[in-house]
Amino acid sequence: MSIAESLTPTVRTRLRRAGFWMVCAVGALVITLIAIALTGGNAAQTRPLQADSPAPSGAKGLVTVLEEHGVSITTADSATDAAEGLAGAHATLFVYDEGGFLDARGLSQLAEKAANVVVMTPDFADLREIAPGVRAGGAEPDDAAPVAAQCTVPAAQAAQTADVLYTFRIDNGVDAHGCFPATDGRYGLVSIPRAAGPLTLLGDPNAFSNEAILHGGNAALALNLLGANDELVWYLPTIADVETDAPPTLGELTPPWVVPFTVLLALTAIAAMFWRGRRLGPVVVEKLPVHVPARETVEGRARLYERGNARVHAIDTLRMGAVSRLAGLLGLPPSATAWQVADATASLLARDPRQVRAVLVDDLPSSDSQLMALSDAVNDLETRVRATIDETGRM
Repeated sequence: MSIAESLTPTVRTRLRRAGFWMVCAVGALVITLIAIALTGGNAAQTRPLQADSPAPSGAKGLVTVLEEHGVSITTADSATDAAEGLAGAHATLFVYDEGGFLDARGLSQLAEKAANVVVMTPDFADLREIAPGVRAGGAEPDDAAPVAAQCTVPAAQAAQTADVLYTFRIDNGVDAHGCFPATDGRYGLVSIPRAAGPLTLLGDPNAFSNEAILHGGNAALALNLLGANDELVWYLPTIADVETDAPPTLGELTPPWVVPFTVLLALTAIAAMFWRGRRLGPVVVEKLPVHVPARETVEGRARLYERGNARVHAIDTLRMGAVSRLAGLLGLPPSATAWQVADATASLLARDPRQVRAVLVDDLPSSDSQLMALSDAVNDLETRVRATIDETGRM
């Protein structure tokens, strides 16, 4: 340690000690940002049966094959986009509302504009609106064996077999055809004849995904259902389809007492500023520089050290001054370390170097009394060196 060096850790020392944790924090931040970027970049591809998603749950494989067979596909994220895609075209509408964003009435209005309609896993309200007499029939086990078509619907006959996940029940007297029958009169596909074209209800959203499109007759079923016309609108409803009233304005949400209370508070603050400003009186002009006695500066700094319990920093400051003065008295260069000054002092006074080092470097106070004792020891050591040098000079 040099003469001007402090025992109190500096900013550089603290940064060096915290370097490992800073590097860990930066590394964790970089990893988090990379993960967020990757997740955000693929967020649009994680929706099930999204037309342009190559993910296992997406449907890019089926869409690509349909386009190769001459089917023009329009993707829609809202009922407005889907209606525009159906306008003036003899098109097939495919709807998969996994999040339940589209209400039953909106689905019925879109179905009226399409030639063929294929709805994947409709809920109870959708069934009541677009397919009266057809009810939800429950779910089948995931490991259930593929089921034969056993119906006259051309698309189902082409598929021959299919996996059945969710089923439908057909009430007596309803003009509908059930395919892929499960037990107890339940079906994995229901086709309802209409004047414009059939309405088909499907109960297995995984059948059209990239992961399962090649299983069994899924590909044949999908191509025949969705490729019946040259135009296909692929509609996956989003939050934009949720019908809500306009949100209340800030004025509607604000209680009636807020405005007068705020005005009163502002007037009170202005009055308080004038009151306090007049009470302080005019500004006193004082010539600079202002002479501050050294004793006041020392006492003020000492009070700050005492208030903050900065005993180490206080004794450190006293030692730095004492070591600097002792080096000058002993004729040592400015680059001499505190330990070199301590050894030279011990040699001059014929004292144990360890005791002198303890006073000038090593001992740290843990209480105010120890601080005062160590301060007195530093002052006494400097006084003895001066006295010894003066005595040697007279001799």
